[in-house]
Amino acid sequence: MDLLADLRRVVTSKQPLTKVPLRSHRPADGVLRLRSSVGQTRSTPQLAFDGEQLVATGTARRELAALGIDVHPVTEGVGWAVTVPLPPEAEVYGGGESFQGPRLRGRTRLCRNAETHGILGRDVAYLNVPFFWSDAGWGLYLHSSGATAADLGATHTDIAAFLVPTNEIDVFVYSGTPEEILRQHQGVTGTSPVPPDWAFGVWMSRCSYLSETHVDAIVDELQAAGCPVDVIHVDAWVSGNVIDDLSCNWTIDRRRFPEGWTKRLRDKGVRTSLWVNPYVTSGTETAELLASRSFLVRTDCGPRATTPDLVSRNLIDFTNPEAVAWWQERVAELVAEGASAIKADFAEEVPADARFADGRDGVELRNEYALLYQQAIREVLSDDAVLFCRSGTAGGQRTPVHWVGDTPATWAGLVSALRASLSMSLSGFSFLGHDVGGFWTPTADPVMRAVFDDIDGYEWSGEDPLPADVEPELFARWAQWGALSPVLRFHGTGRREPTAYPEPWRSVAIEACRLRERLRPYLREAAADGLPMMRPMALAYPEVREGRDADLQYLLGNDVLVAPLLEPGGRRTFWVPPGRWHPLLGGEPVDGPGWTTVTMTATEFPAYEREDVA
Repeated sequence: MDLLADLRRVVTSKQPLTKVPLRSHRPADGVLRLRSSVGQTRSTPQLAFDGEQLVATGTARRELAALGIDVHPVTEGVGWAVTVPLPPEAEVYGGGESFQGPRLRGRTRLCRNAETHGILGRDVAYLNVPFFWSDAGWGLYLHSSGATAADLGATHTDIAAFLVPTNEIDVFVYSGTPEEILRQHQGVTGTSPVPPDWAFGVWMSRCSYLSETHVDAIVDELQAAGCPVDVIHVDAWVSGNVIDDLSCNWTIDRRRFPEGWTKRLRDKGVRTSLWVNPYVTSGTETAELLASRSFLVRTDCGPRATTPDLVSRNLIDFTNPEAVAWWQERVAELVAEGASAIKADFAEEVPADARFADGRDGVELRNEYALLYQQAIREVLSDDAVLFCRSGTAGGQRTPVHWVGDTPATWAGLVSALRASLSMSLSGFSFLGHDVGGFWTPTADPVMRAVFDDIDGYEWSGEDPLPADVEPELFARWAQWGALSPVLRFHGTGRREPTAYPEPWRSVAIEACRLRERLRPYLREAAADGLPMMRPMALAYPEVREGRDADLQYLLGNDVLVAPLLEPGGRRTFWVPPGRWHPLLGGEPVDGPGWTTVTMTATEFPAYEREDVA
């Protein structure tokens, strides 16, 4: 099924529309909801199709006419098309995560969750949201659990078109300013609860710490250097080689992580985060047990479904209440172990031929599978615990926090992570992070895999087995940006602790972590506002064309301007909003509105606080 090709045919062919009645109601202030299904016969007094246009009465007719929105069934194949005219200077945003950036006009988007394998610059994303909006004053949420397609002026420069490949259509129409549209969308899909205070601190991670003695050595090293550390994340708490298996066997390796290790870490003031994913390895004892209980996703032909990207993995069926109960018992064991956070990895790759217990198939459930998985974990956690997710779709903001996934440890990787963060923010996600330093490098990856080949026999020798594999300037600049992001988390295939890097960049990264500690009261206040914490200029200053064009910078909350450094050397050109702005990490004050260029020393970074902030 090529949804984008089908959508291009819709835009170019001007297919005749079929008369199909719609139901409408208002579930929230300022929101018009349209619902219909192919073959429906009962007409409604407010909305109906007649010939080639949508015919409506009352307020629905006026509002849809004003926005130019048209909804109609596709006459060839199954699906519904929604079209909206694009005024000459209008921009389009949303769609979830995009490593190509937040501005969508002139592009196509296939909103289909997928493992990206660290690929940059393409329309592939872990987290897709069928919610799009324009500064022309409209927003559309195409309520669908599967993939949808968007053609945003790519085929026809003046038309934004969307395709939902289902028999039924359920569309929410928003109108107003960007802030109003985002708040209306939250009213439909849910708001983000504010994480506990500790989650705004410094998360230290890599792939992976290997034992309690290894973790202790890292914490002692950081604390001796005066570098704050609030959370330690461990991937390899299970027995076996999780790097090769990429599945969770739920068996704690007591040789490496003996009873009470998280409590001893907590005594040092550090919480613990543990990794899980929704897969089990085919042929293992766990997989056979779950299959015997019908807890695994099946196919139409009966055999167990496997993930398309790695056929050695089976999937837990989160539409089966008994499977969910089994899963939650396992998560409860991690909570009892002392985990304050659960890293819910993966869940993007759902095979099309999958058949779930509730009758839906893999096409229908491609994107929603991540939500079901994460919701099952969230229900076990207390309010003082955090879920840390890579995949998702609309409604995922109800189970924060999220990170943008794997990016290479390069300057291009940093820029790609920034683009993904900004596009997710404009899709309604507030609590976002990224792998500070980048996830992988060609040099560290084989060393890491060699360590995991002998993981069962691993003992801490006093020397770290993994290298500091990121170019030092890039690492420190990424740390500075991370400190000014909603969530600060270091992670990668090699060492990501600031103490692993040479001066002056070692001290630069440590000072960024110290700034993070000082910002925590401000971050909590910004989080309580309800809008995304990371506010691109299109959201913060939609009425200013220059601001809208500054699409690689943002406000953190309402009063901190952040323009991450995008290349070595410390030079950056960015747009300064109205008023005077004072530096948070060195440099001179800047005045706006207007563009400015700065060159920062190693200890300086383009981050500024609005003047006269009470």
